Amino acid sequence: MGYLIKVAIVGMVLAALYLLGRALRKTRLLAQSNRRLCVIESLMLSPHAAVYVLRAGTRYFLVGAGSAGVARLAELTLAEVTPEAKR
Repeated sequence: MGYLIKVAIVGMVLAALYLLGRALRKTRLLAQSNRRLCVIESLMLSPHAAVYVLRAGTRYFLVGAGSAGVARLAELTLAEVTPEAKR
């Protein structure tokens, strides 16, 4: 009987840790959405080159990064960034 109680306690501790981890992950994602600067999307073009869509406040930028450095390629409108613009 004592063995079953110990197993149940370990199971409850593991379940509590799992739920805590999920809650922290959600909180972290919500906190990131309030940041003033974030990467909206990225695309690796090669092992040493990528393009990024960045949001800086209310502005959006297309940025290229490679072995030569980082360069702003264009400033984008909200319509160009949102999924509805693809239709």
